[in-house]
Amino acid sequence: MPNPRAPFSPAPVHAAAVLRAERRARLHARDIAAGLKPDMGADGPAALMRPVERARVQLAPGARPHAVRRLTDTCELDRLFYRANSALSPEQHAVGLRFRACWRRCTRTGRLVQRYSPQAGQGTGTMEETEASVNARHAIDRALALLTPARARAVCAVCGLDEHPGTRIRTLHRALDVLHEQWR
Repeated sequence: MPNPRAPFSPAPVHAAAVLRAERRARLHARDIAAGLKPDMGADGPAALMRPVERARVQLAPGARPHAVRRLTDTCELDRLFYRANSALSPEQHAVGLRFRACWRRCTRTGRLVQRYSPQAGQGTGTMEETEASVNARHAIDRALALLTPARARAVCAVCGLDEHPGTRIRTLHRALDVLHEQWR
């Protein structure tokens, strides 16, 4: 008879542990269906609800176009807007995408290329890229000046850093409403 404390013997399965695990799974599935928690599964309900765009892309000049499928939701704002019980209004979605575009423009950095030649002071970016980045930074500063610190953190996290809002969804709504009213 094997020793019950031997490292290779499986742990006994208790009915209570199985019932607790099933209950946790049901509650998690309910929260995902309600939109309270993100669905990370490839075959979950959120993945099935994502809008897919079909397009034909020509990979090389003169080549036959290939059919490709792309998800139209590319960020957390899109996932919040396109789900069945939409968490964002169209105005909030548009303002959030505008903030995201400015955020990406002001955080994008130019390429850093190291050379062994003694040339110094030559930037690889054009002046238009630099001006666009500076203007985007000013737009972000003006937008964040309109918001309270909690609302600014929520907008930066969801719109800029593409994080799930979690319990900050009301704060995000209020912040996007303020930006929609003031940031025109």
